Amino acid sequence: MNTAEKLAALRQKMADIGADYYMIPSQDAHQSEYVAEYWRARAYFSGFTGSAGTLLVGKEKAYLWVDGRYHIQAEQQTDGDQITLFKRGLPGVPEMEDWMKDHIRSGERVAYDGRMVSMQTGELLQELLPEVTFLCREDLAEGVWEDRPGLPADPVYELGISYTGESRGEKLARVREHMREKGARYLMLASLDDIAWLTNLRGNDIDHTPVFYSYMLVSLEKAWLFADAGKFDEKTLGALAADGVELKDYAGMPGLLKNLEAGKALLDSERINMLLGASIPEGWEIEAEKDITAIFKACKNETERRNIQEAHVKDGVAMVKFLKWIKEAVKDPHHPIDECDAADYLDDRRREQEGCFDLSFGTIAGYNANGASAHYSAKRGSCAMLKPEGMIVVDSGGQYLEGTTDITRTIVLGPLTEKMRKAYTLVLKGHLALGHARFMEGTTGHYLDILARQPLWKEGMDYRHGTGHGVGYVLSVHEGPQNIGTRDIPEAIRPGMLTSDEPGYYAENEFGVRIENLILTKEWKKTVDGTFLEFETVTLCPYDWDAIDENLLTEEEKGWIETYHKRVYDTLSPYLNEDERTWLKTATRQ
Repeated sequence: MNTAEKLAALRQKMADIGADYYMIPSQDAHQSEYVAEYWRARAYFSGFTGSAGTLLVGKEKAYLWVDGRYHIQAEQQTDGDQITLFKRGLPGVPEMEDWMKDHIRSGERVAYDGRMVSMQTGELLQELLPEVTFLCREDLAEGVWEDRPGLPADPVYELGISYTGESRGEKLARVREHMREKGARYLMLASLDDIAWLTNLRGNDIDHTPVFYSYMLVSLEKAWLFADAGKFDEKTLGALAADGVELKDYAGMPGLLKNLEAGKALLDSERINMLLGASIPEGWEIEAEKDITAIFKACKNETERRNIQEAHVKDGVAMVKFLKWIKEAVKDPHHPIDECDAADYLDDRRREQEGCFDLSFGTIAGYNANGASAHYSAKRGSCAMLKPEGMIVVDSGGQYLEGTTDITRTIVLGPLTEKMRKAYTLVLKGHLALGHARFMEGTTGHYLDILARQPLWKEGMDYRHGTGHGVGYVLSVHEGPQNIGTRDIPEAIRPGMLTSDEPGYYAENEFGVRIENLILTKEWKKTVDGTFLEFETVTLCPYDWDAIDENLLTEEEKGWIETYHKRVYDTLSPYLNEDERTWLKTATRQ
């Protein structure tokens, strides 16, 4: 079916239940950013495949809200005759909630699948639109999406103590200590990466993110893990039982809650969905807070930090092999290559590294104009051919047993325009400024963001995405609670946090630039004025001197690049063959 036919079938289901609108968010039942195919109803009905966006289908028109990462992609993928696109962040573009408040009339009915909407969002919508009836138990996609995939059933496995650095029992003890401090008897968890971290278990239910669909309830005495029993072998079940963790059916939490003694429960209303929240018995005291596991998980321990360094050596080797290859291959007129060839070659080099079991996301390779789309996705048969001119933006990462990587490099393939060279250099200046920042303990990423944007702002330039996101440990490539960006998120950058440093610039229909390293927060020094922190760059990969206008760099910035490039060469060269070492030596000016 095409978009018009899919929407027509959905509207018939809406009519059957008397709904005036049907809302389809991007999340799954755990409010995940990346989701299994089963949950991708928004992509099915709209055609837009990005990781974030909300579709609102009315009786006659449909509307799609996307953020700045996906403005271009959504425009390319959606049928403009069927779907009105709202590019969030642009002047005059209303947020979905504001649009609903202005256009949905009193007495109308809005339906949605309550598994895919958080308690926080559901309660906010009802508060904003008190005269509107919300129907939160309606999975209308089930009746239209005929070939809808089922939920994944891949096995769960344990990540050993040599990788995690902390046992499951020790982590549960830390969680229970927090519960006692809060006077709570229970902690409800729905965040898949938090559950994977707490249990030291990993799975394969979401592409490139080693988690498994589950819920968890922790009491002061024991814990219950709600997941498909078929994913667990006897050894894992025995290890869980030894730590006081009982396995229950994936959908079994509401039934268990009814049979437990009432008490105070901690939960994150941004992660617990509406239907699960509605199952909490009356008489329980609920305190909504950010999951404490999110903080614990974000601050990597010493073992994890050491392993992260090792993962980035492996990743750097793969990247250097790729950089050498693409710069040489694009000059061969007898064997033309395209964006997909470039992505495939890098993926193969990464998978060759010992301990690499997956990518951390699908590799993004955008040449020239395609690089102007921050989350462009090249497709076989329609991707751009590469020429010995211009630049290609390559955003990629790997899942290693030693950690999760994420790196972006903008690579020169041939002659550049002055506009390209200037943009690259300004982005690099901001990237370096953030990576070398020193700041007081308690500083949030909102305050650090200006360091990365200032060189661009001085020229009247900017980018419409965050500057830095947290990265998990053998988990999601996008992890909270920290963030570096224009949004004022009240979460300090703490020692042990692994965060991306990725400013960019995008000239629509021309080219894009993004440069990304991962940076690990550590203590710098204590003075009479307080404790100060700094970043250590763990990514190991050269910048492209061919794209740099050295006249725009200060002597300090040149020194930073030279020091970093020496470290890259010294660390990676032992793992390269002679030709690769020679290439890297030239690329880093050693």
